[in-house]
Amino acid sequence: MRESGDPQNLAGGAELPLERIDDLLSRLLGRVKALPGELLPLDQFAVEGLFGRVLAAPLRAAVPHPPSDVSAMDGWAVRAVDLNRASSGEPVSLRCAGDVAAGGAAPSVELSAGECRRIATGATIPRGADTVVPVERSYLEDPRSGATSLQRSPSALPGKVWFAASQTVGSHIRRRGEDMQVGDTLAEVGAVADAALLSVIYTSGVSELFLSPRPRVAILTSGDELTGAAGSSQVRDSNGPALAALALSEGASVVAVEQVGDDADATRAAVARLSAICDLLVTTGGVSVGAHDHVGAALESHFELLAWRAAIQPGKPLLLGARRADPTGAQFAVGVPGNPVSAFVIGMEVLLPLIRALSGRPAYGVELEGVLEEAVQSPVGRRSFLRLTALRTPNGDLVRDDAGRIRVRLAGGQGSHQTAPLAACDALGVVAEEVGDLQAGSGIRLHPLSRATRRVATPNG
Repeated sequence: MRESGDPQNLAGGAELPLERIDDLLSRLLGRVKALPGELLPLDQFAVEGLFGRVLAAPLRAAVPHPPSDVSAMDGWAVRAVDLNRASSGEPVSLRCAGDVAAGGAAPSVELSAGECRRIATGATIPRGADTVVPVERSYLEDPRSGATSLQRSPSALPGKVWFAASQTVGSHIRRRGEDMQVGDTLAEVGAVADAALLSVIYTSGVSELFLSPRPRVAILTSGDELTGAAGSSQVRDSNGPALAALALSEGASVVAVEQVGDDADATRAAVARLSAICDLLVTTGGVSVGAHDHVGAALESHFELLAWRAAIQPGKPLLLGARRADPTGAQFAVGVPGNPVSAFVIGMEVLLPLIRALSGRPAYGVELEGVLEEAVQSPVGRRSFLRLTALRTPNGDLVRDDAGRIRVRLAGGQGSHQTAPLAACDALGVVAEEVGDLQAGSGIRLHPLSRATRRVATPNG
């Protein structure tokens, strides 16, 4: 028995009702099971192999950090008691008893009364010392003679060092484990290994990580009019590269980007081949009701089709499929229209949530608040995804209103074939099904592209 919203007859028949995109996504995401994690040794990864991976188990510290009491400054390790009487009028000199370098072992001999040791940032505090004096607060000669304080550590160890102020015990010392203790939970399941988390991972001392695999995405673009190069009677495929880039941006692995002409047998063969090597199959074109649209029938051979038409603009023809009983191959299929803007919008609104869910992450991305600089049109009964650009200062910063909302305007023409405005698009502006047209000054929900939060060059910047 088909679920509500399943296509009854892809080749024709009564027109199917449009379904709200929220309902379609809820039904689709309800079937998603995150890909099983795998325990992998950290030393097998280069940074680019780990970047963007998702934790399938919490990250817990394996070592304390810092591993011992260490200096927070370049300076001198001292006993605070030796400087109790130090002042500008009565400075104190201490004998320099050696050097402590970062990464080296602490001296075996305890620091004695009247001594100091030169110490580098990150070096272990020697036994007997309880304070670090920054190098800028020390002198190589008696400051009463007019000597100025040091600006950097001397290259050669001095015989003695002068100090003109008392010190508090523990000053400029980072205590063992003050950043992390063994067993501390540093990141939860679903955290993405971005630059910040990579720093934590490599500091934590772990030797292996339990990671979600990168969802494997295969992309099939269809149409006799497509070619890899520009031609007088053909168009260059922009959907394949754009959808591949979107998938890569969410940490997926793109295992194939292929093209097929408007041939039923070739389309079925391509769908069968690609479905066997991926977790998520994305097709573009061939999902409408034209005589040369063969993708829907090919997908139905391998997937249970959950939807065929969505109440959105652009992107009304939309196939969503879930894997049948076969335990191997692609779990899901997304068939999007061939119009490039429709393909991009569905990539943002359907493909990316699926990739996140397969990775064990929350499916939905960040939503921001915007305010329109101009009136916009949107059909009642369909959710519109407008291509918007943010106003920016001459320095490239976002302009906001008094309520903190980002000021936005149309990036250009809104036709589903008009790709040029995507170059200026900072976000998709979401207009709900029941709203219709909006006037200037109206609030609007924004689904930002990654460039939206970057400072960008402006014509006058």
